[in-house]
Amino acid sequence: MLEELGLAWQRIEYSIFEGRQLRPEFRLLNPNNRLPVLVDSDPTDGGEPLTVFDSGAILLYLAEKHGAFLGNDPRERSSVQQWLMWQMSGLGPMQGQAHHFVRYAPAEIDYAIKRYLNECGRLMDVMEFLLARSA
Repeated sequence: MLEELGLAWQRIEYSIFEGRQLRPEFRLLNPNNRLPVLVDSDPTDGGEPLTVFDSGAILLYLAEKHGAFLGNDPRERSSVQQWLMWQMSGLGPMQGQAHHFVRYAPAEIDYAIKRYLNECGRLMDVMEFLLARSA
């Protein structure tokens, strides 16, 4: 989103396997100890830097701040919000769980693998259905 908005920004790399995001100083940025986190050094109120955590919250914050990507009327805005909530509550978490059980689980758990891969397939079908209707 930062690139799409044409903003100057700096990325700080974190490897989740090193666990830097679990340190107390990172928890001050994100109490959930997860990535990503945005620190806006130029908030609209002119105050101290503003920290925003969670992908969806970051996208909404940037869209509102820069007046882009949210739509100009209630129907457009609703559509954008529905897609974002769908991704945040469905596709993202399910793909994360599938990825964990397929690649990183210490033991292969067929039920978990099948459950999350099937749910990812179902969600992709939802996306295909909605995209076909909007084309």
